[in-house]
Amino acid sequence: MINETESIKDSPPPTIRALIEQYIQGRLDEKLEKLKDDDFAEREKLLAKYQPETWLEDASLRVQRLRLATHTPKQHHPSSKASAMFYTTANKTHDFVGSQAIALDADVVGDAAALDVFKLLRQKFNHLSLLERLLKADGDFIAALATDSTQAQIRYQRFLAFSQIPSVLNAGRLSKQVYFPVKADDYHILVLLYPSALVHRTYQQLSNDRFGEQSKTIREARFKKLHHSQEGREYPNLLVQNYGGSKPQNISQLNSDRRGSMWLLPSLPPVWQGQVVELPKSGSVFTAYLSNRKDVKPILKSIVYMYRHEYDRNNIEFRTKRDGLVEQLVDCVIDMSFELQQSATSGWTIEPNRQFNRAESFWLDRAYREQLFDKEDHLSNEEQEWLQAYRERDWHSEVGYNFGRWLNKILTTQAKLPDLDDNEARVWSLALRDKLQLLKEEFA
Repeated sequence: MINETESIKDSPPPTIRALIEQYIQGRLDEKLEKLKDDDFAEREKLLAKYQPETWLEDASLRVQRLRLATHTPKQHHPSSKASAMFYTTANKTHDFVGSQAIALDADVVGDAAALDVFKLLRQKFNHLSLLERLLKADGDFIAALATDSTQAQIRYQRFLAFSQIPSVLNAGRLSKQVYFPVKADDYHILVLLYPSALVHRTYQQLSNDRFGEQSKTIREARFKKLHHSQEGREYPNLLVQNYGGSKPQNISQLNSDRRGSMWLLPSLPPVWQGQVVELPKSGSVFTAYLSNRKDVKPILKSIVYMYRHEYDRNNIEFRTKRDGLVEQLVDCVIDMSFELQQSATSGWTIEPNRQFNRAESFWLDRAYREQLFDKEDHLSNEEQEWLQAYRERDWHSEVGYNFGRWLNKILTTQAKLPDLDDNEARVWSLALRDKLQLLKEEFA
């Protein structure tokens, strides 16, 4: 994550004035390191320029070339002359939950050559930045601006001016503008500004979630298939947007902190994908095709458990519990039939290579049945035969019989319950037959 303050030395300064002088000395040391050893004239100029009182006086004047901001214009166009806006929690107009309640780092726009002044204001003393102390009119901060109290007040007012919204606002001819309707034939023209402070807070959160130490630990645990007490956060399909090219500081200070980059979260409508339903590979659905369904497996397991562990099968409690489970199983069968009726193509049950059970074809191939109804006056002999058989045969009972035989087979072979008789199969057959007849209108 980007460090928001530039730490000058390891030892914390005892006063705000000491912090300011420490920062100025750090700036001077950077300049002196770049000089040649024999460049005495330039060295003397720098030593004079970076005397604390001289530097602070110059800084209080140069800060006027900057503008404190939470919303900036140059992300929309690098040459925009629109006014930047600075809002704090004191400017809020309502108490609803929103981004206005988040503590955000202030941004700054203007002359990049004066950004060293803003970097001073980002230094922290006792966990509070000098900028926060400036906006709160902190007496210790004001006193630290000069050795003379009158001069300190003058410098304070100069520094404070760069945080105030200008009296005359400039929309800028290069800004993005939208017409916002107020009433009939009346509009406001709104100038869109970039929410730089909020964007930066988002960037910090995404950076921590993606590259923080805890995130690395969570990903490592996931790779090793180990449990971790904290949640991991992933942001797929991010897009990187850059501002400012090779000089991101010309856009804003926070933009420079991010090296000109910002991630865009995907805001895309969902792509509809129709549910792909696998068709039975054999001539019936009452095979492993049904017994391997996720909703069917636990019900079969419960029925098997009942028959294995409850030996008195003739009491009312056993029968009630069994009938309830079979009813659930029948509902799963009906759900499966709806999936096939709505998704499978017309005529899939009469394909020559499938040799599908004819009663189940009447039940499941709804699209083919409706197709024949629509062209009933122009049917081929084969189609007439299929439609006539559909109307004359008691296919509800045949499907119910197939269901009962399938469940009996599972219990007698897979569950190894050899003492089941045809009476059990008949009970289950009637359960599905009755359900199909109840839903007859759905299949007509």
